[in-house]
Amino acid sequence: MRVVIVEDHGWLREALAEALPGRGVEVVGQAGDSTSALAVIDRTAPDVALLDIRLPPTFSDEGLRIAESVRGRYPQVGLLVLSSHAEVAIAERLVNLQDDPYAIGYLLKERVGDLGEVVDAVHRVAAGEVVIDPSIVARLMSRRRTVDPLETLTPYERRVLGLVAEGRSNLGIARHLGIQISTVEKHLTSITGKLGLPQLEAQDRRTVNVRVLAALAFLRSST
Repeated sequence: MRVVIVEDHGWLREALAEALPGRGVEVVGQAGDSTSALAVIDRTAPDVALLDIRLPPTFSDEGLRIAESVRGRYPQVGLLVLSSHAEVAIAERLVNLQDDPYAIGYLLKERVGDLGEVVDAVHRVAAGEVVIDPSIVARLMSRRRTVDPLETLTPYERRVLGLVAEGRSNLGIARHLGIQISTVEKHLTSITGKLGLPQLEAQDRRTVNVRVLAALAFLRSST
């Protein structure tokens, strides 16, 4: 697993560069701004680019612009974006990079405190999955709605739906909750029936990504 780290805070960039190799992730390049980031990615051809959202010179959306450029030039490179804030708009822009999103992720920087979460996200993105930070999903699920269709779900089904929206496969959900895959499938069948979400029961990578978008779209649009 080969990764490029793009982060303007030198201490965080170095901390990741020192810690990741101990978890089997080779750091093949580092950059602190968008210009040098593209040059490093061009030179090293990483499996995943780990990108800060806000970089010099404007500290606005440079990381997303890099992601868009890299996806256009090197569609096989996974994109894992880090942000200090849980911003739904950023997640939406990221998953809308293409009609069939794959190999993208959005994590809060606070996850860096648990390196295992970052490494897990890196591997999942490299495998082609879509990964959304739980804080984004929690914000969407807690929105006030005039009529809340989520009220038709049991608390456990809400938890399962949240894990779907985070981008977890059936196996990933089963491991996270400590239950059997068959139990996960039963919950997904119930959720699909109550909310009308498509293909939640399927497990292949492409369909997992489709159901992430379906779940996110449902949570964004419910009023």
